[in-house]
Amino acid sequence: MEEKILDRKTQGEFVTNFLRQIKFKRDDFKSVNPLGGFTSILDLGNFYLSFNTDGVGTKTIIASEAHKFNTIGIDCVAMNVNDAITVGAEPIAMLDYISLKEADSEAAKQLGLGFNVAAQMANINIVGGETAIVPDLVKNIDVSGTSLGILQKSQMITGEKINSGDLIFSLKSSGIHSNGYTTVRKIIQDNEIKYTDNFPGENKSVADILLEPTRIYVREILDSMNLVNIKGMANITGGGIKNISRMKDMKYIIDNPVKPQNVFNKLMEYGNLSISQMYEIFNMGIGYVIVIDEGSKRDFLSLMKNRVDVQEIGHVEKGSGIYIPEHSIEMHGYY
Repeated sequence: MEEKILDRKTQGEFVTNFLRQIKFKRDDFKSVNPLGGFTSILDLGNFYLSFNTDGVGTKTIIASEAHKFNTIGIDCVAMNVNDAITVGAEPIAMLDYISLKEADSEAAKQLGLGFNVAAQMANINIVGGETAIVPDLVKNIDVSGTSLGILQKSQMITGEKINSGDLIFSLKSSGIHSNGYTTVRKIIQDNEIKYTDNFPGENKSVADILLEPTRIYVREILDSMNLVNIKGMANITGGGIKNISRMKDMKYIIDNPVKPQNVFNKLMEYGNLSISQMYEIFNMGIGYVIVIDEGSKRDFLSLMKNRVDVQEIGHVEKGSGIYIPEHSIEMHGYY
């Protein structure tokens, strides 16, 4: 199954080679954090601006084949705003970019409805965007966007305050979210599964399970920031559990992992993937990670009650890497 897994080392080399060429910087509006983090931040004097760009990826291929686009706009917004909040920024606006093979009025309507639902969920304005009909370049449809956020300087969360003994919490994912779909589609193709079939072990179609929209965590995180001492956060997207290491170089012990949803178990079974590969590709039920101190636990759980499934999944120790003892998994670095 190795051919289905993204070569993260090669991807890392590409990103590094690209970023090395970005040398020009303005003197008046300075970047606060290094390139390559969850969020890019610009200093505007009294406050920071956050910028994020992301897309839905090859999940849109499934949407095209199933003729179901109503969740894709939610995915696009989620992929951006969930990254923005990792530093404590409040997303306020977003631009979309849609490139496609040919104009499709029904797809446009469904996409717009999804973006509108997500805008309400994240409390942002969709202020504009760009649509390109490029049949020579795009075979199906590509949906991406850029979000803008504001951040009070005193509220910025960098991960640097994470210490040994801190607790790791997971906000549960809604499913696969918007990563790993090259692997997902290969598994579906290899097993000759139709998108109209019932997904194994579910009362929903394969298309409905695979197109379940990405969960948006904006309101829960912003509400908790004023009452809880949040030390670090990570959006579990491409690279799976490895995203945790992007907060700070520490030893993260995941000794109580979330029980993965059925979709992950079936993908592992039908794709003949190891549990380690699954945690490196998919979120495995862990949609978003928050690190807090022991003293904040009660307030945090109280704030999350009846809003999102939350679970204490581990703790932080001195050292480096991510460890899941139950599965004998040890990972280091992001790429």
